[in-house]
Amino acid sequence: MKSPLDRDAAASLGTPADTSLLDLAVLSRLNDDLGRESVVDLMDLFRTESERRRHRIEAAVTARDAPAACHEAHALKGSALTFGACRLGALALRMEQAGRSGDLEGLTSDLPELARLTAETQAALSRLFSESGDHGDPESS
Repeated sequence: MKSPLDRDAAASLGTPADTSLLDLAVLSRLNDDLGRESVVDLMDLFRTESERRRHRIEAAVTARDAPAACHEAHALKGSALTFGACRLGALALRMEQAGRSGDLEGLTSDLPELARLTAETQAALSRLFSESGDHGDPESS
């Protein structure tokens, strides 16, 4: 069930979104503070950055370099949470903790979910901002 805050945030964005992947309150604040056009530009950067970080985590795990995986997961966590990607941020936190403790098995087992959540989050953000058909004032939706 959506909270009133999620419903209000979705209404201000003018587009339905998957609240299991995205924190709509964070996205609504970004939209209000920066404007839709700036947020769309930042989402493009986030898509590129999250994909780059995912690949670096995979490479670190393949190289059995838990500290490098920890570093990349930490960076991914920060950017994901900044952009309201709550599930991706939570997974990145779990992977950061696994890397910090040297748990390569845990890191390895999280890689498929990392790939899936990164793609799903990017698609949800794209639907929410890029493909809504309204890049102007969200209040006009």
